[in-house]
Amino acid sequence: MAGGAHAFILRISSFFGLAPLRFEPCANGFTVSISNAMCIYSYILVSILILLAIYGQVAEIRAGLKLSVKMSSTMSQVVSSCDVLVVVVMAAVGVYGAPARMRNMLKLLDTIASVDHTLSGQYSAVTERKLSAVLLAPLIFFSLLLVDDFCFYVMQAKTVDREWNVVINYIGFYLLWLLVMVLELQFAFTALSVHARFRALNDVLALTACSIAVPVEKPRKPTPLNIFAIRVTPKDQRSDDVSWLMTSTPKRRQTPIVRRSVSGESRLLVSPSEAICVLASLHGTLCDLVHRIDDSYGIPLVMILISTLLHLIVTPYFFIMEIMVSAHRVHFLIILILWCATHLIRIFLVVEPSHYTIMEGKRTEGLVCRLMTSGTSAGLLSSRLELFSRQLMLRSVSYSPIGICTLDRPLVASILGAVTTYLVIVIQFQRNDT
Repeated sequence: MAGGAHAFILRISSFFGLAPLRFEPCANGFTVSISNAMCIYSYILVSILILLAIYGQVAEIRAGLKLSVKMSSTMSQVVSSCDVLVVVVMAAVGVYGAPARMRNMLKLLDTIASVDHTLSGQYSAVTERKLSAVLLAPLIFFSLLLVDDFCFYVMQAKTVDREWNVVINYIGFYLLWLLVMVLELQFAFTALSVHARFRALNDVLALTACSIAVPVEKPRKPTPLNIFAIRVTPKDQRSDDVSWLMTSTPKRRQTPIVRRSVSGESRLLVSPSEAICVLASLHGTLCDLVHRIDDSYGIPLVMILISTLLHLIVTPYFFIMEIMVSAHRVHFLIILILWCATHLIRIFLVVEPSHYTIMEGKRTEGLVCRLMTSGTSAGLLSSRLELFSRQLMLRSVSYSPIGICTLDRPLVASILGAVTTYLVIVIQFQRNDT
């Protein structure tokens, strides 16, 4: 049986060409592999939508300022063209790079399954359903906003008998927007899955400290780990095939180091020094996962951040101009407010999973530091803690797309500061022109 939340996001991504995968039913789930047919479907789909978007933008510019419903000035023509260009580039990068990205992701799943088995992760259907709802909510909200925005401009075009022209000219652009949103959700899901493993690792590290009478932090309730539960077939039996199954993991997996009872209590199955050694190895593996995800989504993430910055400047600008010089169309003002909220949500969809992962990395550092300074560790345990601490100094836990910036909450403050600065400049120039 396919893992609910994981299968959910993969199915949606596959429909929009962002995950060219083939789902083959088997006894206990789905075998997932790269599909050449789906790759062709993805390329054709995004190529048609890009051509429609570009054709529509050129057609609207040719219609002139009097007939166009979106472009009533030369400035709005430039802004609208930039908007279309940014969305087209994001969609192209997301879809044309999807096969390579999915091949990399399928390989990473084997590593995640091994981590789940070693840390004795427990499947939680309730948590999985909550995650599916969290993923579905912004997608539904964004879809409704796109439909409302599209219908608003179609109704505006009725006054000049151009409603069908607007439908043809903008349908490709709005569908590309939906594709971009799914790409952001795909990254958010992938980053959250890695964050869940870092959190589970830290829980086992805290349990190890308690086993040697070092109270490093207040005990937490056991976290359902493998809500993204997977099992990967042996490498000699597949190329890129991966199965998501709710059964036991292969015998090839490393021996579990912790056991959780039905009541939720946990206990170590190995000595504290052995647990530290295994956890250090798993931490290095998870750091590798972070850097591989960073490489896979680097360019799309940069394009998403640039587009969000531009839209957070342009959308409030049109909102202010609508209040200052237009007829105060209430429906249009509400749409602009919703677009501003949507772009803020897009920022947090990208930044928050990374921020949570960074926080878990800092939690690991704190736990190891307290273990080292507790005075109760000696001999083999002390040497392994020393090696673990050195590893933490050399291995960073953060997402940094192509090295441009680090995805963390200070980035949100920087973006909002830049938006405020440029918005004041643009409005000042507009006042001088008028």
